[in-house]
Amino acid sequence: MNVSFNNVVLFIKRAEEYQTKEFIIEAFASNNIGKVLDVKFIKKHNDVGKSYNGVIVIFERWNMNKLVQTLFSEMAVSKDGTTKFYFSKYRYWIINVHKQKIPECDEIAIVNSSLPDKERINKLEELVKSMSAQIYYMQNKEEKTERLMMDYEHKDTYHHIVNVELHSQIDEKDWEKKWTEEDLKEDVQKLREENDVLRCRLASIAIDMTKKEIQCKQLQEELRDSSCIIAYIENQSH
Repeated sequence: MNVSFNNVVLFIKRAEEYQTKEFIIEAFASNNIGKVLDVKFIKKHNDVGKSYNGVIVIFERWNMNKLVQTLFSEMAVSKDGTTKFYFSKYRYWIINVHKQKIPECDEIAIVNSSLPDKERINKLEELVKSMSAQIYYMQNKEEKTERLMMDYEHKDTYHHIVNVELHSQIDEKDWEKKWTEEDLKEDVQKLREENDVLRCRLASIAIDMTKKEIQCKQLQEELRDSSCIIAYIENQSH
């Protein structure tokens, strides 16, 4: 009976053309990353027409060590899912987990139960280490997803509170506007009433002024008549 496990597949965003399949397999083996099962090249060109390869790296097994944990952690938490893998002191590839399904990885036979006990135990130990490394990656990825969900929930809660507060402020402003309009209407009505009273007073004053003018004219005529009579009497007396 065979024991199977779907391994995590890596993708190298850019590998130079001279970096062959053997070169890439050796780079991962010499850095104790794991045993590569196969490598697939994808031809690419940059803006100036220079050729390079995207590389799909299919693993038979992973090693569980600090470097592998670091690579998985960095890929799990980075925004674009990438990290730098230094295959030598000053040279690196930008890598990420290849998300598209690879037929060769659907079911990879890891341990054959017909092997001798010692060899089968060794294979099982390698399998456990490989599974532990990849579970470590899955846990980091899940933690990142949970953090993102918590952040979204926190933002949603914050936005909900802000919206409630804004709606409350809008309602308060609407009531203030309504009260202000009612107060203004009352003031306008009072002003209209006062204006009507003033108009009535002005009309009354105008009538009184007209009467006074008539009386004044009558007094002036009487005064002129009196002056004429006095002048006539004076003339007669002389």
